[in-house]
Amino acid sequence: MEPVTVLVVDDHPLMRRGLATLLALEDWVARVVEAGSVREGAATGAAEAVDVAVVDLGLPDGSGIDLVTRLRRTPGCPVLVLTMTRDDSSVRACLEAGATGYVLKDSPPDTVVRAARTVLDGGLVLGPEVASAALGPPRPAALPAPLDRLSPADLRLLRLIAQGRTNGQLARELGVAEKTVRNRVAILLGVLGVADRVQAALLARDRGLLR
Repeated sequence: MEPVTVLVVDDHPLMRRGLATLLALEDWVARVVEAGSVREGAATGAAEAVDVAVVDLGLPDGSGIDLVTRLRRTPGCPVLVLTMTRDDSSVRACLEAGATGYVLKDSPPDTVVRAARTVLDGGLVLGPEVASAALGPPRPAALPAPLDRLSPADLRLLRLIAQGRTNGQLARELGVAEKTVRNRVAILLGVLGVADRVQAALLARDRGLLR
């Protein structure tokens, strides 16, 4: 994989600079760009070829959830939320806005770095403190889910996606090529009528597949 550009959005300069410095040490990171507000983050995301973004929720000019929505309009830019906010409504709102990761700021530094890499690779990351808020208990289903049309192999794939597996992990676990995984995931999302892996994970939770 070619080294990538990471966007870090946080209104606290020390936190932002520290995380940027930490990420810059990784061999998969080519450069790190920074922003301190929703407005700056959206502008930087639009101007730079950003491959993955790490976003705080408590920004001075608005909610980081709004920024997640705006960044997700940029093709190929997954978003990891890094925050001190752990309430259920914020976790769910971020995932529904399109974030593919949610980790608390008091997590170990290597956990944050791994989380950024995992969402970059197409995986879903939820810190242990917030996973129950996102994936259980089930809520009433809001989307039609034609699960009866899925084969046992497709149901297994859906469960693995909901558990946060990346394409590489799925390929190794299923014993197929990564290109095959990408094709199967795309077909599965189409059958389910959802836009991305996060919606697929929420749907699996709502239908009781993660019990």
